[in-house]
Amino acid sequence: MVRTFNKSDEKEAIQLYIDIFTREPWNDTLSFEQIELFFNRIQAMNTFLGFVLIESETNKLIGVSLGFVRPWYQGLQYHLDSLYIANQYQGQGLGKEMLTQIEHELKAKDISAIILDTEREQPAEFFYQNNGFVSLDESVLYAKSF
Repeated sequence: MVRTFNKSDEKEAIQLYIDIFTREPWNDTLSFEQIELFFNRIQAMNTFLGFVLIESETNKLIGVSLGFVRPWYQGLQYHLDSLYIANQYQGQGLGKEMLTQIEHELKAKDISAIILDTEREQPAEFFYQNNGFVSLDESVLYAKSF
């Protein structure tokens, strides 16, 4: 079952984020406080939109999508910042199902596109390709740290 993210999901979603991204292939070093701050900041955006995937039998949170709605010359688009599924549920089609349900929710809100960025040659890149996302040749992602 996919439903809209709410504040009561936060702690469980943060722990799941840490459990996933501190393992292969990412191996990030993350603290609860650091990810809690990230969650608080993204939720503070007035266009924040998140979703959770709940296992129906146990009512356990097993997937999360965090993002925000932004204007685009062709209407509104959903900037998908993070989408993750619990390690033990990966490879079972649940990410695909979650993404499909999110797309239905977005269409109902008159949001016509999803945009995201991800690292090359990582499982996420192949997941998005397998779910109909295409790399935009005319776009490039830049970053500047200071």
